[in-house]
Amino acid sequence: MISAQSGTSVLDAARALRPRLLDERDRIEVNRRLPADLAKDLAGAGLFRLSLPQAYGGLDLTPMASMEVFEELARTDASVAWCVWNGNAYWTAPQLSETAAKEIFSDPSVIVANSTQPKGSAVAVEGGYRVSGHWTLVSGCQISDWIQLTCLVYDGDGPRLTAAGTPQTRFFFCRTDDCEIVDTWIAGGLRGTGSHDVVVRDVLVPDRHASSFMDPPLLADPRYRFPSWTREIPGGGAIALGIARGAIDALVGLARAKRPERSAQTLSEDRGAQARIAQADAVASSARLFLFDAVTRLWTDVANGGEPSIEGRARVRLASCHALSSAVQAVDLVYLTGGATSLYTSSPLERAFRDVHAMTQHIAVHPRVMETVGRVLFGLEPESPVF
Repeated sequence: MISAQSGTSVLDAARALRPRLLDERDRIEVNRRLPADLAKDLAGAGLFRLSLPQAYGGLDLTPMASMEVFEELARTDASVAWCVWNGNAYWTAPQLSETAAKEIFSDPSVIVANSTQPKGSAVAVEGGYRVSGHWTLVSGCQISDWIQLTCLVYDGDGPRLTAAGTPQTRFFFCRTDDCEIVDTWIAGGLRGTGSHDVVVRDVLVPDRHASSFMDPPLLADPRYRFPSWTREIPGGGAIALGIARGAIDALVGLARAKRPERSAQTLSEDRGAQARIAQADAVASSARLFLFDAVTRLWTDVANGGEPSIEGRARVRLASCHALSSAVQAVDLVYLTGGATSLYTSSPLERAFRDVHAMTQHIAVHPRVMETVGRVLFGLEPESPVF
């Protein structure tokens, strides 16, 4: 498996990209996407292979090591971090055959976008499926080579049902060249993610490029029993905390020189500003400890051969939601402290405010997640199948 030193090297690579990302921020915002040359360089640094199994050419980092990379990137540019996170959502990679994995991942520069919304239909035919559908919010689709899309499966005219009697969904790897990208991403926060719509019309996808959470893993290591949702969702929390840390850093730099209106003091000497930045730091730092602790505990259990408990999964989801809400609180404190400077699009505080609030609209932090966590804490069965 990948060594701790290798994980550190990837984190160092993310840190080394900071000057480049700062230079690209305006271009990313104006074009509402990552530039192709930047995406290629991110791929060349291995940043789209963090969680891909080593057997398929990936770095196979632990979730904690991947989260550190997302957090570091988000300190500089949340859209870059978001696309890298989304491009590491290999939901069912352990369920893919070696043949399929080589076809999709053999090129080390390959980028995969994805959508977990079951907005498509896949009709079973000889050798595969005929896939059609219209998916929204497919981040990074313009820089991708493949797009992993979720569909309801049909046998003839009727939906295929699971053993529980519910419609079956599967993930389908479609080449981006076989998809139509519809320019719809005109947004405030996370503007550079290029989260446009994707349309597929009657594309034949072979059986080997389709997979499901319910398929047995073909890779034997215990780490591949770690639930995909539980692995991927904390990355969003790490991004939010990275945004908050970047905002705190920006306020520190601003406060050394800024003198509030009708004051002889610098902002850094203002007692109210001192209290708010201390509170912001405490809120973000404590949420980070909770997030990394929850993920580490569950990961350790699974890596040692144990089963991922419902309680452990619920705590990871709770920590992920808490990380975002805490990051929002920290950014709001910093934004308020920055005064009128925070209003200008040239200010990193303005962008942090937009980006972190945009994240609150993601389905992974929908209020019903907290309701489900609460059920588990009360000793009740979770209502959500992803738990």
